[in-house]
Amino acid sequence: MNFRQIGMGLLLVLACSCLLDKKDKESSNRTREEFCSDWAEAVCSKEAVSACQAASAEDCRLTQEGACRKLVPDDFSDEKGQDCIDAVKRAYADADLEGDELSTVLRLGGPCDRLIAGDKESGDECNENHDCDGPSGYVCVRHSDDAKGTCQVPQVTEAGKDCSAAQRTCEKGFYCNGDNCIEAKDTGDECTIQEECGEGAFCSGSGKCESKHDVGADCTDDIECDDGICYEFEGAKTCTDRIRLGRSEPLCEALK
Repeated sequence: MNFRQIGMGLLLVLACSCLLDKKDKESSNRTREEFCSDWAEAVCSKEAVSACQAASAEDCRLTQEGACRKLVPDDFSDEKGQDCIDAVKRAYADADLEGDELSTVLRLGGPCDRLIAGDKESGDECNENHDCDGPSGYVCVRHSDDAKGTCQVPQVTEAGKDCSAAQRTCEKGFYCNGDNCIEAKDTGDECTIQEECGEGAFCSGSGKCESKHDVGADCTDDIECDDGICYEFEGAKTCTDRIRLGRSEPLCEALK
């Protein structure tokens, strides 16, 4: 073997070593503090800092790190964390948050809902998605004849098909009555789970399907709104589908 071959071999070893180091770093889980640092970096875009009139990008990041720690639980999972960070970055990139972006950054909506790994295992009873192992794809699946749901990796079933298995959910506009996927109920009909009411309605506290509210209408919970979230502003909660960052916007208080 000549010197040239030896030199090439050393270069290959070094290159492989660097790639392995990079892979190890990318696959390593961040601590909650590290995750919130990356979250803050994603939030504090040039456009967001300018729109909120923050003193500096650094001030914005320090404030956002605190906001992130309040939002993200101590026992969070970073397995799907980068998907969340990427979504947050897209949401704040133009200082104009719309629809699902609001749910993502304010409520840990998808894909940030995968940050929470509940202590319930496959098949265990649950009340909400956060009870289950979100990073592994589990959600709380409940049929209308069940008192509670169970943690399952959902399998979507077509209209009219058998959905009796615990992991079966129905396509949009239909719900599982315990046996088959049937058409969602009409407004005013009695309900026990949200899915019974379809996309344009919600199961109210009185146990009846009620039409979802338009933007600007009073609300008490996100599920009541046709698009966006139930957002509190100046002491009143209204259905909101868009927030443009500006000096007087409450959301900016966490960016200054």
